[in-house]
Amino acid sequence: MRLLVISCLLTLLPTMAVATEPQKQAQAVSAINMTLPIHQQEKLHPELSDPVLGDQAQIVEWSWSPQYAKRFNQPVQPDGLKDGALWLIGVKVQRKQNKTFQSYQCSIIGLMDNKLQMITPPGEQHMIHPGYTWNGLPVAGNMGGGVKDYTPGQSAWIKNPRSKNEFRLPERSITLSYLSFYRHFQDDLAFFEIEGACGYFQNPQTYRNEIGFPTHVDGKNDEDPSITAYAESSAVKFDIPDRLMQKIYPYTQDAYDWGQCLMRRVGGQSYSLTDHSRKTKRFGNTCEPAVATQKNH
Repeated sequence: MRLLVISCLLTLLPTMAVATEPQKQAQAVSAINMTLPIHQQEKLHPELSDPVLGDQAQIVEWSWSPQYAKRFNQPVQPDGLKDGALWLIGVKVQRKQNKTFQSYQCSIIGLMDNKLQMITPPGEQHMIHPGYTWNGLPVAGNMGGGVKDYTPGQSAWIKNPRSKNEFRLPERSITLSYLSFYRHFQDDLAFFEIEGACGYFQNPQTYRNEIGFPTHVDGKNDEDPSITAYAESSAVKFDIPDRLMQKIYPYTQDAYDWGQCLMRRVGGQSYSLTDHSRKTKRFGNTCEPAVATQKNH
């Protein structure tokens, strides 16, 4: 079974990369870019349309290095990754359903050198435990537990810092869980998918978006106890190329806005709208909680 799974992934990889080369840049936040090749594919459910994804179940944008292009027979991207430990990176946006709640998930996918000196999930293959999910109870701490020693992080750093702290500390950062990790996707390459956060991606015009992988357990042998292990200088860090972010950022922003709107409709006043949607007044009163009505018998 393990060999079958890896074989299937290998056959899909070059195809996924080709299918995500857009013809034009996304024009504006809050608009579906219909020029992306993924929207030109045959419509699976033409009667359905998602406010963020249109007729697709998910959208992915990729960047890769010249060494990846050569190895997998893909065109070289002049503004993609440089040759190094990270061969391929993508950001995926998809819609999720959990009981009565609908939301969007943004994940970060990639291929990297599997000999990097960093902490990774144990074993040859790792997939997130099925218990790691929101269970629908209106209480705090209802996410499933799990090992946190090896979790990477997603950060956004100001490109032109105005102070020492802006240079040293990320504007926004969050610890992430591995959705899957295959140590030997190929002999020398590991495949990873980590659970990104749509709202933590920042506008590439003023921010650089980064992922970091810790080289030690947070809280043990810290270089700086005030920051997490994935942000320390010893961590393995990669910038998400601006080229990729320019194309996917309108979708991550839309996913964050719409996700909060959908949660508020069902979950009530405790779920607030995003700052962006409030400033733009894009939803008006359509995100207000639904009022349950009772029939008179």
